[in-house]
Amino acid sequence: MPIPDRTILEALYNDHPDAVIVTTPGGAILSVNPAAAVLFGFEAGMIVGQPIAPLLDEAFPDGAGNAHDVSVLYRRMDGTRFIGMTRIILVPDTAAASQTSIRIIRAKRLRDAADDVPSPRAVDTALDVIAEGIAIYDKDERLILCNRAYRQLFGPVGERLRIGMQAADFALEILAEEGVVPGSPDAEARMRRQVELFRRADGMPEIFPYTNGRWLRAENTLTADGNTVAIRVDVTDLKKVEQELERQRQDYATLVETIPDLITRLSPDLIYTFVNQRFATFIGLSAAAIVGRSCLDFSVAGDPLAEILLRLTPEAPATTREQRRVSATGAEVWILWSKLAVFEDGRLVEYVTVGRDITEIKRQQMRIAEQSSELQRKNEALGQFTSSVSHDLKAPMRQISMFAEMIADDIASNELSNVSAYATQLRGKSRRLMHLVDSLLDYARIADRIISPHRVDLREVVEETLGNLQSHIAESGALIKAADLPDVIGDPELLKRLFQNVIGNAIKYRRAGILPELLINGWRAGRSVHIAFSDNGVGIDPQHADRIFDIFQRLHRDESVFPGTGVGLSLARRIAESHGGALVLDPEYRSGARFIVSLPAA
Repeated sequence: MPIPDRTILEALYNDHPDAVIVTTPGGAILSVNPAAAVLFGFEAGMIVGQPIAPLLDEAFPDGAGNAHDVSVLYRRMDGTRFIGMTRIILVPDTAAASQTSIRIIRAKRLRDAADDVPSPRAVDTALDVIAEGIAIYDKDERLILCNRAYRQLFGPVGERLRIGMQAADFALEILAEEGVVPGSPDAEARMRRQVELFRRADGMPEIFPYTNGRWLRAENTLTADGNTVAIRVDVTDLKKVEQELERQRQDYATLVETIPDLITRLSPDLIYTFVNQRFATFIGLSAAAIVGRSCLDFSVAGDPLAEILLRLTPEAPATTREQRRVSATGAEVWILWSKLAVFEDGRLVEYVTVGRDITEIKRQQMRIAEQSSELQRKNEALGQFTSSVSHDLKAPMRQISMFAEMIADDIASNELSNVSAYATQLRGKSRRLMHLVDSLLDYARIADRIISPHRVDLREVVEETLGNLQSHIAESGALIKAADLPDVIGDPELLKRLFQNVIGNAIKYRRAGILPELLINGWRAGRSVHIAFSDNGVGIDPQHADRIFDIFQRLHRDESVFPGTGVGLSLARRIAESHGGALVLDPEYRSGARFIVSLPAA
């Protein structure tokens, strides 16, 4: 077959529809036809002499061989890729002892990102069905695209939005619709905020109010080509939910801070995560100084708080207990603690403790207990009255009856020699009976005579008492010494009766031939004052330490030596007890008798 002349070959080479690239054995490009220049996007003069390697995609090795059609992945000058059906023809060069390669490439379409770009109409349709408002502004902040939702978000202002409108002008339109006066400080501040948000374009969302009480979430993102994509979403419903939750949180916080209870929350490892102001005030620190610390840091010695909390279980998650504590102000209070362990799916989440001040309730309980005790004492006194009337009062009455019968018998028999003696005995027994009755009435009424107790100077009580007993002191030659005594709370007249009975006892029950001596001294112990009356008299056997305070009980029956009704010590003890105190005999004292009176300190 004859070989075509050079003109025909050049025409075939230049007009061939497929790309033709001629390379040296080393891969350098000798020439390219116009179809190759168009396919790869370069001018022929720019690539001749350059290696062919940059046109081959390194991720897809060149598998083309002699006289075979194979798929090869190529790269254009703009970086896009395509697959070309390639045939390589080797042409021997006898002069150079090598082979020149002719690469014939027929492009086959390769789907890439650019191929998938929808049409503008498809993009507009897709944007208009999206619920979020979307707009795109160019680098000069002019609108180039927006969807229907973007316009609808802004109501009448959105309807006036036009392509080419600047973002700042649109913001002014919105402010004017809201009634903001242009040029006012409010307008400038809000305008500045809108512009800063738009130009920041960092993709971070921000929520702000706009027309008709609505809330908008704005998110601006700067693209690589300098455009700004603005996304606007109406979040009014979400904002209302958020505001309602915040209102509920504030209501809860207000409730927690205003109720009088002490409220705390603790983590499972007993670290305070919340304390209300009441608890913080009770501890004497700020809430911030307590939160983050262990509850053990604020527990008093012996407080089983940790043990109680750790014993709570899903089956028994709550417990209560009473605790006596001293507050930061030094006041002693009673707290009723309710403790709750919160579990979720069997896992401990936190502890909640609520403490209620029940100090007044405890005081009422104590007052009730005291009243019950007082009622019991009165009932016991009533029982003693009954016993005394049936025993001690009947004795003189029997004697009166006996002497009256004896007088009647003597008068009937006209034997009058003994009538005068019997009458004398009758008068004596009658006076004793009246004395006993008066003593009983005095004893019964003594506890009801304390009307308004107040501060009493015991030194004055001692001085007046000694004045009342001056004749007995002078007659007996008694030596009485009184030290300084603390003040007490009570009824001064009743306390004089108490001191008079105890001091009178010391003078009465003296040793024969020995001048009576009495030392009165006192001291304060806590909330009580103790007064000791120490004498050198006959003393009292400790086995009778309680009996001597029973009404009408006398250890010495001979009234010619130690006269009396046996009511003095009973009356003294009753006065002490009516003051909330006590009167006891010191069984350890052996030099005579020592009585100790306890009274509430002033």
